[in-house]
Amino acid sequence: MSVFQRQLVLIVLLAGLAGFAGVWVGARGFQIDPQARAPLRMAVDELTKRGLVGLSQSQKDQITDIESRYARKRGKLRARIAWADSELADALAEEMSLGPKVETSIEHLKSIVGELQHETVAYVLELRATLTEPQRTIFDEKVVSALMTPPG
Repeated sequence: MSVFQRQLVLIVLLAGLAGFAGVWVGARGFQIDPQARAPLRMAVDELTKRGLVGLSQSQKDQITDIESRYARKRGKLRARIAWADSELADALAEEMSLGPKVETSIEHLKSIVGELQHETVAYVLELRATLTEPQRTIFDEKVVSALMTPPG
């Protein structure tokens, strides 16, 4: 086997491994243990499910609608993140450096993650808008506390 053929086989193997790793990492994002979720998400879930007393039926219905819409958006964005991870793996396998394709893939991934962050903030604010003033006070305290909690 010539040097060229060995290098070609190595590149193909690395590309396959990188693609597999990107898909695996992206797919793992869909299997998040409920106990390992982000503090903000846990705080919001706790508040909207159990922590806010005196929610009217109208508020409960609005919150259910808001959560359903957000869950669909979040699922679509997570799928796009998994795809972008795969694209990044392919670009890395091809360039094996911080070349133009890798940089473009990183920017694409950052853009989608930014969309997810934007949607999450919009979700929290939309939930907050359904609450009465006393409920907002409790909600705000829990959200700020969750955001101030260090990860891990």
